[in-house]
Amino acid sequence: MNKYILILGQSTDLARQEATNWLGSSPNKILETGSNFLIIESESKAKEIMKNLGGTIKVARLLDKLKSLEDLASFWIKNIPLSNEQKTNFGFSLYDGSHKEYSIIQSIALDIKRELKSKHKIRLVSSREEQLSSVIVTKNKLIGSELVVIKKDEQWILGITEAVQDFAKYGLRDMKRPNRDDKSGMLPPKLAQMMLNLAGSERNKTILDPFCGSGTVLQEAMLLGFEKIYGTDVSDKAVNDAIANTDWLIKTFNLKIKPKINKINIKSISRSFSNEYFDLIVSEPYMGDARFIQRQKSVAHLDKIRNELQELYNDAFEQFKKILKKSGKIVFIFPIFDIHDKQLHTLDKQIIQNLGFELVGKPLIYHRPNQKVHREITIWKIK
Repeated sequence: MNKYILILGQSTDLARQEATNWLGSSPNKILETGSNFLIIESESKAKEIMKNLGGTIKVARLLDKLKSLEDLASFWIKNIPLSNEQKTNFGFSLYDGSHKEYSIIQSIALDIKRELKSKHKIRLVSSREEQLSSVIVTKNKLIGSELVVIKKDEQWILGITEAVQDFAKYGLRDMKRPNRDDKSGMLPPKLAQMMLNLAGSERNKTILDPFCGSGTVLQEAMLLGFEKIYGTDVSDKAVNDAIANTDWLIKTFNLKIKPKINKINIKSISRSFSNEYFDLIVSEPYMGDARFIQRQKSVAHLDKIRNELQELYNDAFEQFKKILKKSGKIVFIFPIFDIHDKQLHTLDKQIIQNLGFELVGKPLIYHRPNQKVHREITIWKIK
C-alpha cells in the first residue's frame, strides 16, 4: 500500500470531505488529518488520485517524520534525484510553519545547493510564497524533486511531490469549450468534480443533473468514468449549449461516453422517468441572474429572488422523491447571497426534510473572494 500526503486546496473543509467520501471504500484508509492535509494509505498511484480529486492540489509520497530540522539536510540530499548530465531543479513548500522556520529551511536548501553544485548542475526553485504553486512545480519540472514539509505539533512531516493539480486541463475544459453562460453563473469544473466525489467513488451509478445548464456536471461525470449520464434543463439554450460542450469534450478527450440531454421542466421531470430511476442527482440549480445580483448593494433587494428560488427548489425536491432510488443520494447547491457581510440563505432545511429527505452531514460552503453569491453544498438521502 502506498502512503501519501494530500495537500488540500482553498476550500479545505469541502476538499477534505470530498477526499474522505471518495476514499471511503476499502482498501483506502485515512491515517492522519491536519488543517490543510490528509495522510492516506491507498493502492492507487499519485497521478490517479490527483486526476480524481478536484479539491486536492498536491499529492506527495510520504517519506518520514522528523522531530527537529537538524537532520533535514542529509535526509533531503538522499531524496533529490541527481543527474550527472542534466540540470536538476529542486525546491520545497512549507505548510503550517512560521516565517522563521521557512527561512531556516531556505537556508538549508541553499547549503545543499552549494554542497552539490561542484559535481552537479543544480538549481533551487523558490517563490515569494512559502508554498510552490502547481504552476511553478509543473513549469519547473519539480515532480519528484519538491520536498513537502508540514509542521504539526512538535514534528515535521516530509514527502516528495508526485502529482499536482492539472491547471491547464481545468482551464481548457472551462474556458475553451464552445459555450459558456455568465448570466446564470458558471460552475467551476473543479467544483463540479468535487460534488460528484461527495457521492462516493462508485462510477456504475445512473446520474442526473436536472439543471444541467451548459453541461459542467455532465462533462466532469464523463471524465470521471460515469457511463449512464442524463442532463435536463428547461432552457433551449442550456440544452443546446450542453450538447455542444459534451460533444466537444468527447472529441477533445477522445471519450466514448455520450450523455442523454433533453429539455424538461423540473416541475414535471417525474413524468419523463420511471420511479426510482436514478442513483445520483448532482446539480447546481438556477441561482438567479448573476449579473443582476452582482449589481445589488443590499441583500434586502434580493428577498423576492430568494422566495422564488425556494419555491423552485421545493418543487425540484418533490420531483426528486419520485425518481430517486431509495438508496440514492442528492448533491445540491443552495445559494447564499452575501452583500456587505450580510447573508440571505435560500436553504430551508425543515421544508426539505418535511418532503421526506435527510441531510447527510453538514452543509459545505464554497466561495471565492468578493463573490456576492456563495454556494452551500448539501448532501441528501431519502428517510
